[in-house]
Amino acid sequence: SLIKPYLAVNKAEVKEMCLTEYEEERVLAGKFAEGVEKGIGIGVEKGRLNAFVELVKDGVLSVMEAARRADMTVSEFEAAAGLKGE
Repeated sequence: SLIKPYLAVNKAEVKEMCLTEYEEERVLAGKFAEGVEKGIGIGVEKGRLNAFVELVKDGVLSVMEAARRADMTVSEFEAAAGLKGE
């Protein structure tokens, strides 16, 4: 086999490469999971904000109450909700 002599001569390099690539796969998988988790959190927050915006538009909540429930200032809520100028 042509590979066996190469592996024997370059054993340390091959071993390092295998370990590095294995670690890279594990690290990338972890980063992907973190990204998904973060994305879900962002999606939940956007959904929560959108619900408060709809309640304001329907007249159920005041902007001040919606901002309080969203843990924001009125200005932050209006900016995030696109309500400035309404």
